[in-house]
Amino acid sequence: MKRALLLGCSWLLLAACGAPQAPAPRPIASVAAPPPASAAAVDELDQPLPLDTRVTRGKLANGLTYYVLPHQKPEKRAQLWLAVNAGSVLEDDDQRGLAHFAEHMAFNGTRRFPKQALVNQLEKSGMRFGADLNAYTSFDETVYMLQVPTDKPELVSSALSVLRDWADGVSFDAEEVEKERAVVLEEWRLGRGAGMRLFDKQAPVVFHDSKYADRLTIGKPEIIQHGSRDALLRYYRDWYRPELMAVVAVGDFAAKDIEARIQTEFASLRGPTTPRPRPLVPVPAHEKTLTSIETDPEMPASTVSLMNKMPHRPELSARDYRRKVAEQLYSTMLNERFDELRRKPNAPFLSAGTGFTGLVRSTDVLRQFANVKDDGVLTGFGALLEEVLRVERYGFTKTELERAKVQLVRRFEHAVKERDKLEARTFAAEIVRNFLQQETMPGPEAELALVQRFLPDISLEELNRLGKSLGDESRVILVTGPNQMQKPSAEAMLALSREVEARTLLAYDDGSANLQLMAVPPTPGATVKSSSIPEIGVSEWTLKNGVRIVAKPTEFANDDVRMSGFSPGGSSLVKDADWDSARFADVVVGQGGLGPFDAVTLRKALAGKLVSVNASIGELEERVSGKAAPSDLELMFQMAHLAFTAPRRDADAFSAWRARESERAAHRLLSPELTFFEQMQAISTQNHLRRRPVTPESLQRIELDKALAIYKERFADASDFTFVFVGNFKNEQLQPLTETYLGSLPAKGRKEHWRDIKVSWPNGVQSKTVLKGSEPKSLVSLTFHGNETWSRDTENDLRMLREVLRIRLRETLREDMGGVYGVQVGGGLSRRPRQQYTLSVSFGCQPENVDKLQKAVFDEIQAVQEKGIDDSYLGKIKEMRRRAQETDLKDNGFWLKELERAYTFGEDPKEIPDISKMLEKISSERVRAAAKRYLSKKQYVLGVLKPEAPPLANPPKAVSPPGP
Repeated sequence: MKRALLLGCSWLLLAACGAPQAPAPRPIASVAAPPPASAAAVDELDQPLPLDTRVTRGKLANGLTYYVLPHQKPEKRAQLWLAVNAGSVLEDDDQRGLAHFAEHMAFNGTRRFPKQALVNQLEKSGMRFGADLNAYTSFDETVYMLQVPTDKPELVSSALSVLRDWADGVSFDAEEVEKERAVVLEEWRLGRGAGMRLFDKQAPVVFHDSKYADRLTIGKPEIIQHGSRDALLRYYRDWYRPELMAVVAVGDFAAKDIEARIQTEFASLRGPTTPRPRPLVPVPAHEKTLTSIETDPEMPASTVSLMNKMPHRPELSARDYRRKVAEQLYSTMLNERFDELRRKPNAPFLSAGTGFTGLVRSTDVLRQFANVKDDGVLTGFGALLEEVLRVERYGFTKTELERAKVQLVRRFEHAVKERDKLEARTFAAEIVRNFLQQETMPGPEAELALVQRFLPDISLEELNRLGKSLGDESRVILVTGPNQMQKPSAEAMLALSREVEARTLLAYDDGSANLQLMAVPPTPGATVKSSSIPEIGVSEWTLKNGVRIVAKPTEFANDDVRMSGFSPGGSSLVKDADWDSARFADVVVGQGGLGPFDAVTLRKALAGKLVSVNASIGELEERVSGKAAPSDLELMFQMAHLAFTAPRRDADAFSAWRARESERAAHRLLSPELTFFEQMQAISTQNHLRRRPVTPESLQRIELDKALAIYKERFADASDFTFVFVGNFKNEQLQPLTETYLGSLPAKGRKEHWRDIKVSWPNGVQSKTVLKGSEPKSLVSLTFHGNETWSRDTENDLRMLREVLRIRLRETLREDMGGVYGVQVGGGLSRRPRQQYTLSVSFGCQPENVDKLQKAVFDEIQAVQEKGIDDSYLGKIKEMRRRAQETDLKDNGFWLKELERAYTFGEDPKEIPDISKMLEKISSERVRAAAKRYLSKKQYVLGVLKPEAPPLANPPKAVSPPGP
């Protein structure tokens, strides 16, 4: 059963990643309940739920657990993971940060894969470092993740060898350890900032009297720098042992074959003869409510939250599952009340939420939180407490519970329908939770049956008592914000919690919601022209009003249909004097709801429906995007029709939205990073009017009626719209819906074209150093730019250059120099409003290393310009592109994007599936020529963010790149 982590942003830093872009860990844990002495003596509800029958679970004689699940999404791929039931909370005092350090070292050489051979080999197979090869460490666990192709058995065998080497064969080469210290320090450095500084102060309060308080996963920089190799090895040998590990295999393979390979590879794994006990680290209860009220000059938002800590509740039996279902219903209904409150004028908070979740392995929490104005901490906190008290006094309403139940059932029905189409990594992650946290995994069908069994029995009275049943013990009140926040005292917060109890409250009025969006369907417009592209399964229809339909039925997902409608024009056709209103016209209208419903009523009306539609106005086009389950397809069409014909004016919703956005905009420059990006945007666009940041002043210039008029004008004519549909539908089902709801849209026959608003890059070399922030970290942003005529060849050349630099700069800056945690390389060719290119390189680093790392980037560029690139890199790039295309071609989102692109620019859609011609053109000489063409030392924008103190000894200057 999946659970959402609802803790605030600083709590997301509890885990550290060994490679860029690791998925956020879920530090939700459980305590295994002892097996009953006699199953017959135990109530049926208390017996452990069985594991999904499709999963094979076994245990080797050495104690290692393994799971095998055949699954064909994506095809020809397997997720091979190693889960270790050990994390930073198990570190000794001299090892703080070494659990995560050990994870890093697993990528720097093992018994059979010396130094960087592991990453090199996997990249040769077409897998990407970070996306397909990754790991994370948290308080309680360490998990390694591989995705490998299965069409070559040797790649699967090699990947299992990698997992085995991670289990007991990491080299911890002394030289590599010393090099990796710098990389881990850079990861520590990137994590520093206001959120982390506040967490440092909060942790001793949240984890009161617990070891967790001083075992933050990233560790202490002095230990990362100077901790002994022996201490690192001691952690690895103590905790990487078979009875604390599980091998997880999910993918397109024969289960018996993979099971046999796992048994062969891991049977000889041995642990220490006298293993250290693996303790369950407690978070002790406390009678007194604890408070932490802290500010930071760089914190861009004020937040207040209330946490009720409780011993972890197991999730093993049907009774446990029923409890989780009840908690989900409670959270859903209370969150909807919070959402309704934030939309009112003079709302007590900007946003709010609640949820039950795991805090650490031994402890769960119920948390209520609110983002508030600087002067609204007490007001927001009081509103949170009021809503909880309102539930306790008056309860939820029957209609609220009915909606919540319908929504919950629909989510589980969706999971059943999509079971065979979900990505394998989804199931791999669920299996890891089953092993580490004993989270139940009976399978989607069994979970749906449990939900359907329990929901009729869960009453209003039970849910009304749920929040109150937790009591007042082990409560923590947390407040964070900028220095200008009106900081309440702990006494004031505690007094408010008592005072709220005495308030007179009214019962909640749920109102009513009529599900019928359109009482009478519009008069259809006939199809006047039809054609098809059988090579890619695409049909085209032109409706009488000029709307063009492009339809591609697929079986890539069972419960998914996607829509994208677009028309040239956009905000570029709006005059500059109206820019502020035009900029947010779509958002302002969206706040008002749709057709006859305001936003809250619309949400209620759509309860239990898997459908969403969004109308937006971009710079060069207006569009309507949507997504729906096949059963809700007509509802998506109705919402699309109303987005054109019935936008809704709501002055109260507009006022509340502007207040929320103004508060955020007023604080944006407290963040060093946002300040840096704003200043770089100003340089890169020459401070163009339409690229300036959102400010409280610009928000005040928005006129509701003008924004609504701009929106209506942009969607007044559907005759030049193209709609693309991809997903699980039949053409004979889709076509009548397009005729009814799109063929009936207004058509004026306008022949519009977007306007070039003349945003241009500056000429020559532009550089700027921004001094902002107090942490010892810098950001470097380097962007090359220029004019370039688009073609498939030029696009291909720039893409392969980008991929070459992505790998080479990672190897140079991270692995050779230890100067960065990661390097981002982006960019591409744009075709509208002008044909031009960008290629950007960005990274974070120690301020003292900025100049030498910049020089290393330019040196690497010069090397590629002079020598090209050797065949090993070209082979990697080709295989990565080929492997990515294999999975992309089975993805609805990919086809929607590519078909939209083809019909926007008049390309031949038949070229979408075949990239073989482009792969054949990848060569060292083309890379070399692209580097010369696109990476000119005479045309780039360079930005550096450095801390304000200590002041720079020398004035900011651009680094002069070497070479011709």
